[in-house]
Amino acid sequence: MELRRLAFCTLLLAALAVPLLVVCQQPGTQEAGAQEAAPPEPRPGKDEAERGYAAFYSASLEGHKTACGGTYSSTQLTAAHPKLRCGTKVRVTNLRNGKTVRVTINDRGPMSHGNSSHSHIIDLSYAAARHLDFIKQGTTLVKVEVVR
Repeated sequence: MELRRLAFCTLLLAALAVPLLVVCQQPGTQEAGAQEAAPPEPRPGKDEAERGYAAFYSASLEGHKTACGGTYSSTQLTAAHPKLRCGTKVRVTNLRNGKTVRVTINDRGPMSHGNSSHSHIIDLSYAAARHLDFIKQGTTLVKVEVVR
């Protein structure tokens, strides 16, 4: 039993030491065959713009609770974003026609939009989509910027 405990502790210490060795290595001294970890995916910061596709909420969601605790209203200038905090103000620009709208993040999303090949980065309320003039198209290419 003591031998098993000793072997377990040795393996545990070895596993904990590996990340320390990688962190302590000098740049460019990586062992042959070892791969560097991919850098973390960037998140939009206060001064960064995010580009991708926007869609808008279905009329069937009118009156439903949002992830931030409010109630969805198609007449309000609101949006769902997967990373930005609830209450964050963002400016959304339709890159196809130059129109902009300022919305408040009040939900999480976007949710899946079927077999679309577009990368959706934001879901907008009907009112916000109307301001950006893409109701007929259903989606549009946008830039999302956090407003201070």
